[in-house]
Amino acid sequence: MPLVLILPLVSLVIYLIPIMILRRKAYARAQDYFISSERSPPGVILNSSVAYALKMATFGPFFVWGASGDFWPAITYSAFFAFGVCLIYILRRPMLEFMENALNADGSITVHDFIARQHGNDARVRLLACALTVFAVLVLVTGEALVLATFLKPVLSDDALLADVFVCAIVIFVALYTMLSGNSGVMRSAQSQLGFLYLGLFGATALLLYLLISALPPMTPHSTFAFVFVAACCVAVPLYRRSRYIDTSPIRNRDSEGHESGPESRGARLFRRFEKILNVCVSVCAAWVIVVAGMELYSEGLAAIARDSLVALQSGTPLPGIAFAALLLLPLFHPLVDMTNWQRLAAFAQASPDIAASQRPAVFRGIVRIYAVEAALISLFMCMLGVIAAVAMATPGGVDAVQVFIRELAAEPNEVAAAALSLLLVSGFAIALSTMSSLFSASLCAIRYDVLPALCPELASAQGQPAEEAKRRAVMMGGGGYLVMIIAAFLLANAYLQISFTSGEFLGLLFALCCTQLSFVPLLLGPLMGRRSAAAATVSSGWALAILAVGAAVGLVGVALYASTGREAWLWAAVPACLASGLVLFMLARLRPGKTVPPA
Repeated sequence: MPLVLILPLVSLVIYLIPIMILRRKAYARAQDYFISSERSPPGVILNSSVAYALKMATFGPFFVWGASGDFWPAITYSAFFAFGVCLIYILRRPMLEFMENALNADGSITVHDFIARQHGNDARVRLLACALTVFAVLVLVTGEALVLATFLKPVLSDDALLADVFVCAIVIFVALYTMLSGNSGVMRSAQSQLGFLYLGLFGATALLLYLLISALPPMTPHSTFAFVFVAACCVAVPLYRRSRYIDTSPIRNRDSEGHESGPESRGARLFRRFEKILNVCVSVCAAWVIVVAGMELYSEGLAAIARDSLVALQSGTPLPGIAFAALLLLPLFHPLVDMTNWQRLAAFAQASPDIAASQRPAVFRGIVRIYAVEAALISLFMCMLGVIAAVAMATPGGVDAVQVFIRELAAEPNEVAAAALSLLLVSGFAIALSTMSSLFSASLCAIRYDVLPALCPELASAQGQPAEEAKRRAVMMGGGGYLVMIIAAFLLANAYLQISFTSGEFLGLLFALCCTQLSFVPLLLGPLMGRRSAAAATVSSGWALAILAVGAAVGLVGVALYASTGREAWLWAAVPACLASGLVLFMLARLRPGKTVPPA
């Protein structure tokens, strides 16, 4: 095993610790397992959300766009993702009311149940919406695994079989961890991985900047802008975070009823101490980036910096206009329909009694603000890392820029390059672990609340702790089958997809397959924006089923047209087409009198 994998594997071991602290032998309520077994601190909810938003599926294309000097696709996606998260805040009141009512009854907190209740309260609507989410999660987890394998192959001497086995083992590890720990453990682990992500990202950037300055290559306008951005980002993040990238609040033991059952354990205290040390290490790496980038920028002069930055931003892009429409629309609306975000909202509603009523709006606003800004900033940071890598290692642009860069780092005969590669892999592991575990937890939650009542109504309606344990075992069995499907999808895609998994084309394919969830948008926005009327902006269950089915079909048609013609534009066109078809059908349903049903 290459030595550069030792540090990433250490982060994998650290990922396991929360399960030993938070896992219970029994869960009295479904929400204790599928939402949180503790009153999750706001910092944990925030950090796990940011870690989830930074996906490997976007890291690869952003890096490639940066290496090619193509900034605007990454800027567009990042900016509109921030706007999409802000949309959650704007529409928060009916969503949080729904969460509170569901938690009080220990009922479903899913977006699918919300949609079904607003549009006829039909179980078929709930089940179809859930199926679309489960399919989208399968696609996203498969995408994360494919990009992670792309990062690992050059490190493992281009041994594709070994890389595939390694990634399959990680996927199985993540799924088993998620099933054992529940969503509370997933959030705690994801926030600790955010610390590793920042440590790896800032540390690798600092080392690459050092290599770049040592080699004295000619600076380009794009590299100058990248220097400015990474320095500004490493100033901003520690300042508004106050050097607390991981929440270090106490982790209390709780009994099966959810009550605190004693003082904090010694293991929990040691884990929090480690997290405090990790916070300091991240700040040191951020300061290192500022110093090294500042030295180079100081030698350039303000006039040259301003001129080069403007030139870099004025560069054109080879992406078609339809691709920019997709890069705008999907990140704008996907946060609203994302099941993981609904789990985080439920965790906040569950923890609300521990927050003074007068402070809850400010706390929620703070979570959303940092979530939106930080996810956008770090996404762009990944793009700028591609620029710095291209200049430091003379990496040519193109869809294979990631593989070429990692291969060049691995071949360098110095310890600085080896350390940079190890830290880059730490970031990759952290992103993949936090994203895959969050997605898998969301799918288990959807299976428990939406699939189980439809397939096993007697079991779902049973009461008491033994019945709850039986339901959880049934969900675990479903999760096991789902894991087999994910592994099969990964192996098939890796064997038969003839495209680079770090290219914009691959991102477009993921968009086309996942845009089926965008059919939720009109069914959500109507009730959320027009909640004052008893039947405000609702439609019948038949129309809701049609909207969901047509939206799903449009995405699949886009993929089919791409497969038959080879034209990438069909993939990007699926996103606006899915949204447009859903909105048109929704307006037609609203125009037909007597076809709406008051929300349940």
